[in-house]
Amino acid sequence: MKVNYLHIILFGLLLPTIASAELLDGQGIDVGDGARLSPSFTLKPFHNDNLTSAASGEIESFGTVAETNLVYEKESNTKRMVADYLISAAAHESSSADDYVDQRFGLGFELFPTSRYYLAIRGEFFDSHDPRGTGAAEGTGAVQANPDEWHHLKLESNFAYGAETAKGRAELDVGYIAKDYENNRATTAVRDREDTYGSARLYYRVMPKTSLVLEGRVLEVNYDTQAATTTSIDSTTSRILAGVTWESTYKTTGTAQIGYIQKNFDAPARADGDDITWELGIEWRPRTYSIVSLSTARDFQETNGAGNFIKNDSVNASWLHEWLPRLSSLVNFTYAENSFDQVVTPRSDDLITASVSVNYDIRRWLALGAGYTYDERDSTISIFDYETNKFEAFATVTF
Repeated sequence: MKVNYLHIILFGLLLPTIASAELLDGQGIDVGDGARLSPSFTLKPFHNDNLTSAASGEIESFGTVAETNLVYEKESNTKRMVADYLISAAAHESSSADDYVDQRFGLGFELFPTSRYYLAIRGEFFDSHDPRGTGAAEGTGAVQANPDEWHHLKLESNFAYGAETAKGRAELDVGYIAKDYENNRATTAVRDREDTYGSARLYYRVMPKTSLVLEGRVLEVNYDTQAATTTSIDSTTSRILAGVTWESTYKTTGTAQIGYIQKNFDAPARADGDDITWELGIEWRPRTYSIVSLSTARDFQETNGAGNFIKNDSVNASWLHEWLPRLSSLVNFTYAENSFDQVVTPRSDDLITASVSVNYDIRRWLALGAGYTYDERDSTISIFDYETNKFEAFATVTF
């Protein structure tokens, strides 16, 4: 996964001078036959006072992230094809162990022969990493030698039947993800896994802008290797939800669902879990240039090693405001409670993420911005506590 990130940074910096002035309009490059290529480059200097999310022995560093993204799109009246490639490289001033190069490639096809039918198929290959002190390495950030590197292959298909204005409408999603870790195998081998999932939704319109919705989801998780001292944590998680989705006025849209979730383990020695589940999302536009969003949810997550699974309750609020035609800001706040099921030492975590950022579009092809993010985890087991403060700026060139 490691390559010379300096080459990527230099290439990105040279892009504006390589291209002619006519290409720098932020609208992409017409490559003929109805296709368009949209390259972009982003440079993000940052400062992080706790790179490894550690409870003590924090590592502080300045650094730079360079990202180059290429999107190829071709669309007609009944179909669309999109291919995208992203490479992201980071260099840290005082912690070279945290340098990385991540890559993602995606390819998708969409078919919409009429307003009643929609079919999409997408594949993705992602070569990435878990930053030190996260994932299976939670609580070890101060001593972990290097990040856990991994790659995954994802395939997903989406099908919809029924026009948006129809009385009834149905949607079906199926997908598969195979995730494999590449290093630190003494601790990551047991994290290799395959996820197979599917969901089905039925909509019934009761008013012009309001529909009832009934949804079922299934997730099957199979781990490639089991730790010698534990029983299998292979499982199937099922959810059934019912609710309503609405667009009552041009100012407010939302979805509210409540239901039941159950997690069944393949191993009889592990206790199954069940609970009430919900999803609520509301978007309010007090002005055309201002959007306030609020969401809350309860779900079961895979454990990183402690207990059978994690019950996650979360609340998120954000405010996007356009102060001037080219100047906007985004404020975001997330609070989550994680409860670990069937652990030897009881554990629960409170997590807070708060961020604020400002974006200024100097030209259609050039955007500048800056932001601050605060992360905190307060756990009943103190080695998992951490606080981080991260400041970053960015410049993005879009052709």
